Amino acid sequence: MQTNYDNHPLDLSYLTEMVGHNPEFMIEVFDTFTEQTPFYLAELEDALSKNDWDRVGHCAHKIKPTFSYIGRNDVRDFVQSIEHNARKQISLEQIPADVDQLKVILVQIYAQLDAARKNLQSEL
Repeated sequence: MQTNYDNHPLDLSYLTEMVGHNPEFMIEVFDTFTEQTPFYLAELEDALSKNDWDRVGHCAHKIKPTFSYIGRNDVRDFVQSIEHNARKQISLEQIPADVDQLKVILVQIYAQLDAARKNLQSEL
C-alpha cells in the first residue's frame, strides 16, 4: 500500500507544547533533525544491505521518535511499520522499497523544515 506523504504539513503543536513558542529552540530542533537523520538513514541502509533485520528494526526504532517532534506522526507510523516488519521478519521484500520511500519523504520534510525555519527566523 503506497501512501502519499507529500501533502502532509508539519504539525508543530507537540513541539510548541514541549518548549513553548520559542523560535530559537524550535529552529535548533529542526537543525538537529536535519543533521541527524542522514546518519540514522545511513545506518539503516547499511543494516538493510546486510539483511541484518534485527539491526534494521533497531535503526528504524531510533529514527522513529524524531518525526513526532516535527509533527509528522504519519511518517513516524510508516517507520514503525518498517521496524515491525524487520523485527518480526515479515514482508521483508517490501522493506527496501519502504526505505527508498522514506528517503523521498525526508527530502520533502527537509523542504518543509526549511520553510518553517524561515518563518520562525522572521520572528527573531
